[in-house]
Amino acid sequence: MPEPLIVTAPASSANLGPGFDTLAVALDLSNVVRIEQRPGPLEVRVEGEGADVLPADETNLVCRALASGIGGLDGLEIVCKNRIPLRRGLGSSSSAICAGLVAANALGGLRWAPDDLLARAAEFEGHADNAAACLEGGCVAVAPGPRAVPVPVPEELVFVVVIPDQTVATNDARGALPEYVSLQAAAKTLCHGIGLTLALSEGRLDELGDFLKDHLHEPYRGPFVPAVDGLRALVDGEGCLGATVSGSGPAMLLWCRADAVKDVAGAAESVLSEAGEPGRARISKVAPTGVRARWGGANEAQLAKAIG
Repeated sequence: MPEPLIVTAPASSANLGPGFDTLAVALDLSNVVRIEQRPGPLEVRVEGEGADVLPADETNLVCRALASGIGGLDGLEIVCKNRIPLRRGLGSSSSAICAGLVAANALGGLRWAPDDLLARAAEFEGHADNAAACLEGGCVAVAPGPRAVPVPVPEELVFVVVIPDQTVATNDARGALPEYVSLQAAAKTLCHGIGLTLALSEGRLDELGDFLKDHLHEPYRGPFVPAVDGLRALVDGEGCLGATVSGSGPAMLLWCRADAVKDVAGAAESVLSEAGEPGRARISKVAPTGVRARWGGANEAQLAKAIG
């Protein structure tokens, strides 16, 4: 290992309304993991998001995923440069897991196929949607296997990610879901999920808002989202096409036309401010590629700029 290994892994938003545990999209905001060989025991540093709460030892998710492939980590220095907010429903844990697995694949010469990586990530997460988007990039549907199936997304679709300062643990958000749902709710959500996938694939932006409503998880997770009613009120069917809870929340994904996205972002921040809820709105495009690993020599300043 003469040069450092640099891994970038994007954020993701899962469910996308009616696609509970089956649909997700990668966003243009990434974490960077730098792994370098040097004498001595494992050394871990965490910078940026979560630097004050994430473990800086072998229990870090990046390290756990890496160790699952190559075993002992002594002799490595691992620096996690995090830009994805924690506990907001933006796939920070999937980013860490996928970065570790891809690093293991490279360092160990393991030759894991994409489906192998996804299966291993799903074992860590308990579900495959965020990991599928993180590994593959773009928008994906999760097929049995699990396997990631690309879903084309129109170029003129851009998101505003509303990120409150408030956090929610995924386990708490999942605990709010009912054990059973009605057949009617399941059928409606299935109908919307199929319609959404077709509308995205065929570039029918005008119809997206008709298919973003969910009956399985958003009614129960909505209360975790600050100013949720005010944010949903921004949907006008023209500039702002729809609003969905991002993963387990409390971040929200506002679906926008590219020419209206700046106005929607400003309006979203005004909604948070008027509600007395600290937070920010970030304009995000779909990340076209998933996790990437490269051996050193990359200009890290340029790399950091490229991944937002």
